[in-house]
Amino acid sequence: MARGGGGGGADGGGGVKRSVRARAGVEENTLAILDAFESSDTRYSHDDRIAFLEAVRGASVVAENGTPPTNKMLEAIFRILRTGESLQSIMASFQLLKELEKRYPCVCSSAGGTSESSSAAQPELEVLKEAWSPLSLGSDSSTSGRAAVNDNPCGPVDPSGFDLLIQGLFKLADGTNHQVVDIESLRNMLLLQYLINFLERDFSSRSNFYEETEDWTIIRESLLSMLLCSRKFSYKNLMKDCPSVLCGLRQLCTGFGNDLTLPEFSEAKSSKVCDTSLVIASLEVVDNTCMSMQKLMTMIMELDVLKNQADKQGCTTRADGFRTPLLEIILDELTYNYEILSPYLQVFNQPKWKLELILQYLSKYTAKQPSVRTRRSSDSTDDPTFGGVLKCLLNGSSLRSLMKKIGAETVQLLLAHAFEAHLALSCKSHSAEGALKSSGDVVDHSLMEICKHMISAFDGLKKVDEKMDILPVGKEALFVATTILSIKS
Repeated sequence: MARGGGGGGADGGGGVKRSVRARAGVEENTLAILDAFESSDTRYSHDDRIAFLEAVRGASVVAENGTPPTNKMLEAIFRILRTGESLQSIMASFQLLKELEKRYPCVCSSAGGTSESSSAAQPELEVLKEAWSPLSLGSDSSTSGRAAVNDNPCGPVDPSGFDLLIQGLFKLADGTNHQVVDIESLRNMLLLQYLINFLERDFSSRSNFYEETEDWTIIRESLLSMLLCSRKFSYKNLMKDCPSVLCGLRQLCTGFGNDLTLPEFSEAKSSKVCDTSLVIASLEVVDNTCMSMQKLMTMIMELDVLKNQADKQGCTTRADGFRTPLLEIILDELTYNYEILSPYLQVFNQPKWKLELILQYLSKYTAKQPSVRTRRSSDSTDDPTFGGVLKCLLNGSSLRSLMKKIGAETVQLLLAHAFEAHLALSCKSHSAEGALKSSGDVVDHSLMEICKHMISAFDGLKKVDEKMDILPVGKEALFVATTILSIKS
């Protein structure tokens, strides 16, 4: 599993020496191919790069007892991803890096061995300290992030460089040319995808370990936490624009899907004319980048939950810094930018966080319960679940108040998307117990009751506003609710 050092075996030092010699031989042979294209005619460099990537894949991925790649080999693959000029070499290096990270992870959690005082397995977290990393998050130096991304393509990306990659998405999503993505933009999107995947593997392993041990230090030392705490990463400014970026990327994807014709280029640009394969590849890369950004946002929200728990237990320190929870940032952005509310709810497909977002959105406008409870108000308890919100909206005055504050159309959008997310979570809860453990919406209302209240809520909307047209997303939600009721009855 290790990437930069040998491992022992039953045969003692002999096994280690053979392993080291084997890795050294693989490194020497593969890097010899790489050296060839650096010193040869540029006409042959593409073939040499592909040959190098295939050699690494054969030795480290395809082989049953594969040899872990050395740091020099990983640096070389990373350099091809960041400097490649051909679609084939860029895609091949990206795919190989993903395969190598999956087979030879830098961090992983396991059940571990057994303690002498207990027969129960003790969880362990294995972190390869000397392993190569595409990210440099150690210290906040004065080095320019632009230099880290553009002028040093062989080195790891620092927080400023990661910042610039996301800013590049903003420019791409806001661009006037939704017909084509150039090779540099495609390369940067693949680079961002790989970095987010790298962050996810590290964070996922640490989160699993944290669930067993509640050792906050493990989360504090995660790459994601260090990235967000860096002064060189403009967290809040970037995150508040994420909803717009996701919508822009989805629109860009739709533009590709509707029109795959090649654009017209001037003669001066004839050498860089984008071929059909680049246009088709761009469609997939933009779509996957949109999903990767959702993955990054989901990880940050999960980290916010863990940090909040640790803070309540007194485990956090000043070293953890202060950061506005991402869910609050997104909620504010959607509240004051109504135009992207509907597109964002369509694009964002993480049901747990979509439901939580909608519930918090509605809670800002629903009537608060009286501070002094009486026998009359004792049955009207605050219920933060989706079922509780629907039950509250059965009250005509509460529904009219909500419609007056945010409008009937917005109420429809929120209820329909919340219903969709609730169904998705319900399916997950049946297939894997505990999936809703941290969502705050444990299924305490039967699906039948949810469907009945959903239909009643839309009936109430029509009573308050007889001229209201039900939106397509609302019609779809009502159809699903009615179908479920007819099947169950």
